[in-house]
Amino acid sequence: MIAFWIWNLFVFFVKPDAVHLALFTGLTVSVAMLFVGFNILTGSLSFYLGNSEGLIQQWRNAMLTFSTYPATLFEGTVKLVLYTLIPSGFVTYLPIEALRSLSLIHAVLAVVGSTTVLLVGAGVFYQGLRRYSSENLMQM
Repeated sequence: MIAFWIWNLFVFFVKPDAVHLALFTGLTVSVAMLFVGFNILTGSLSFYLGNSEGLIQQWRNAMLTFSTYPATLFEGTVKLVLYTLIPSGFVTYLPIEALRSLSLIHAVLAVVGSTTVLLVGAGVFYQGLRRYSSENLMQM
Protein backbone atom coordinates (compact mmCIF):
# COMPACT_ATOMS: atom_id res chain seq x y z
CA MET A 1 0.00 0.00 0.00
CA ILE A 2 2.82 2.39 0.86
CA ALA A 3 4.59 1.58 -2.41
CA PHE A 4 1.38 2.47 -4.26
CA TRP A 5 1.32 5.92 -2.65
CA ILE A 6 5.01 6.51 -3.26
CA TRP A 7 4.60 5.55 -6.90
CA ASN A 8 1.60 7.91 -7.24
CA LEU A 9 3.51 10.76 -5.57
CA PHE A 10 6.45 10.21 -7.92
CA VAL A 11 4.15 10.31 -10.96
CA PHE A 12 2.26 13.35 -9.68
CA PHE A 13 5.20 15.53 -8.64
CA VAL A 14 7.98 14.46 -11.00
CA LYS A 15 5.89 13.67 -14.07
CA PRO A 16 8.46 11.19 -15.40
CA ASP A 17 8.76 9.81 -18.90
CA ALA A 18 8.33 6.07 -19.50
CA VAL A 19 12.03 5.26 -19.01
CA HIS A 20 12.25 7.06 -15.65
CA LEU A 21 8.99 5.48 -14.50
CA ALA A 22 10.15 1.96 -15.40
CA LEU A 23 13.51 2.56 -13.72
CA PHE A 24 11.82 3.97 -10.61
CA THR A 25 9.51 0.96 -10.39
CA GLY A 26 12.38 -1.49 -10.79
CA LEU A 27 14.55 0.29 -8.25
CA THR A 28 11.65 0.43 -5.78
CA VAL A 29 11.36 -3.35 -6.00
CA SER A 30 15.14 -3.59 -5.61
CA VAL A 31 15.14 -1.52 -2.43
CA ALA A 32 12.24 -3.55 -1.06
CA MET A 33 14.25 -6.73 -1.71
CA LEU A 34 17.18 -5.18 0.13
CA PHE A 35 15.12 -4.34 3.21
CA VAL A 36 13.55 -7.81 3.27
CA GLY A 37 16.93 -9.48 2.88
CA PHE A 38 18.56 -7.31 5.53
CA ASN A 39 15.73 -7.95 7.99
CA ILE A 40 15.98 -11.70 7.36
CA LEU A 41 19.73 -11.51 7.85
CA THR A 42 19.56 -9.57 11.10
CA GLY A 43 16.65 -11.64 12.38
CA SER A 44 18.64 -14.81 11.73
CA LEU A 45 21.24 -13.70 14.25
CA SER A 46 19.00 -15.22 16.92
CA PHE A 47 19.93 -18.68 15.65
CA TYR A 48 23.57 -18.00 16.46
CA LEU A 49 23.50 -15.57 19.39
CA GLY A 50 20.38 -16.59 21.28
CA ASN A 51 18.24 -13.70 22.49
CA SER A 52 19.61 -10.86 20.37
CA GLU A 53 16.57 -8.61 20.07
CA GLY A 54 18.50 -5.49 21.11
CA LEU A 55 21.29 -6.13 18.60
CA ILE A 56 18.81 -6.83 15.82
CA GLN A 57 17.00 -3.57 16.56
CA GLN A 58 20.30 -1.65 16.51
CA TRP A 59 21.22 -3.06 13.08
CA ARG A 60 17.80 -2.20 11.67
CA ASN A 61 17.96 1.32 13.10
CA ALA A 62 21.46 1.77 11.68
CA MET A 63 20.18 0.77 8.26
CA LEU A 64 17.32 3.26 8.42
CA THR A 65 19.45 6.04 9.88
CA PHE A 66 22.28 5.77 7.38
CA SER A 67 19.78 5.51 4.53
CA THR A 68 18.62 9.05 5.26
CA TYR A 69 22.08 10.60 4.76
CA PRO A 70 23.44 11.42 1.31
CA ALA A 71 26.25 9.05 0.35
CA THR A 72 28.51 11.95 -0.60
CA LEU A 73 29.07 12.65 3.10
CA PHE A 74 31.08 9.46 3.54
CA GLU A 75 34.50 8.47 2.24
CA GLY A 76 36.92 5.57 2.53
CA THR A 77 36.32 2.96 5.20
CA VAL A 78 32.93 4.36 6.23
CA LYS A 79 31.72 4.09 2.64
CA LEU A 80 32.92 0.48 2.53
CA VAL A 81 30.91 -0.24 5.68
CA LEU A 82 27.83 1.39 4.13
CA TYR A 83 27.98 -1.02 1.19
CA THR A 84 28.79 -4.17 3.17
CA LEU A 85 27.84 -4.37 6.87
CA ILE A 86 25.06 -1.79 6.68
CA PRO A 87 24.06 -1.88 3.00
CA SER A 88 22.38 1.52 3.02
CA GLY A 89 24.39 2.61 -0.03
CA PHE A 90 22.15 0.36 -2.11
CA VAL A 91 19.13 2.26 -0.77
CA THR A 92 20.32 5.83 -1.26
CA TYR A 93 23.25 6.48 -3.53
CA LEU A 94 22.97 3.91 -6.33
CA PRO A 95 19.21 4.15 -7.05
CA ILE A 96 19.19 7.94 -6.84
CA GLU A 97 22.21 8.24 -9.12
CA ALA A 98 20.65 5.75 -11.54
CA LEU A 99 17.47 7.85 -11.72
CA ARG A 100 19.26 11.18 -11.84
CA SER A 101 21.61 10.31 -14.70
CA LEU A 102 19.75 7.34 -16.25
CA SER A 103 22.81 5.27 -15.50
CA LEU A 104 22.36 1.61 -16.31
CA ILE A 105 25.54 0.74 -14.40
CA HIS A 106 24.22 2.27 -11.16
CA ALA A 107 20.86 0.54 -11.64
CA VAL A 108 22.50 -2.84 -12.22
CA LEU A 109 24.78 -2.36 -9.20
CA ALA A 110 21.76 -1.49 -7.03
CA VAL A 111 19.86 -4.58 -8.20
CA VAL A 112 22.91 -6.86 -7.82
CA GLY A 113 23.60 -5.51 -4.33
CA SER A 114 19.98 -5.94 -3.25
CA THR A 115 19.81 -9.44 -4.68
CA THR A 116 23.06 -10.35 -2.94
CA VAL A 117 21.78 -9.14 0.43
CA LEU A 118 18.54 -11.08 -0.10
CA LEU A 119 20.40 -14.27 -1.04
CA VAL A 120 22.86 -13.94 1.85
CA GLY A 121 19.96 -13.35 4.25
CA ALA A 122 18.13 -16.43 2.97
CA GLY A 123 21.32 -18.49 3.17
CA VAL A 124 22.06 -17.42 6.74
CA PHE A 125 18.45 -18.10 7.72
CA TYR A 126 18.41 -21.63 6.30
CA GLN A 127 21.85 -22.41 7.73
CA GLY A 128 20.70 -21.17 11.15
CA LEU A 129 17.47 -23.13 10.87
CA ARG A 130 19.39 -26.30 10.05
CA ARG A 131 21.72 -25.68 12.99
CA TYR A 132 18.77 -25.01 15.31
CA SER A 133 16.87 -28.12 14.29
CA SER A 134 19.94 -30.36 14.61
CA GLU A 135 20.61 -29.02 18.14
CA ASN A 136 16.99 -29.71 19.02
CA LEU A 137 17.36 -33.34 17.95
CA MET A 138 20.53 -33.77 19.99
CA GLN A 139 18.84 -32.56 23.16
CA MET A 140 16.05 -35.13 22.86
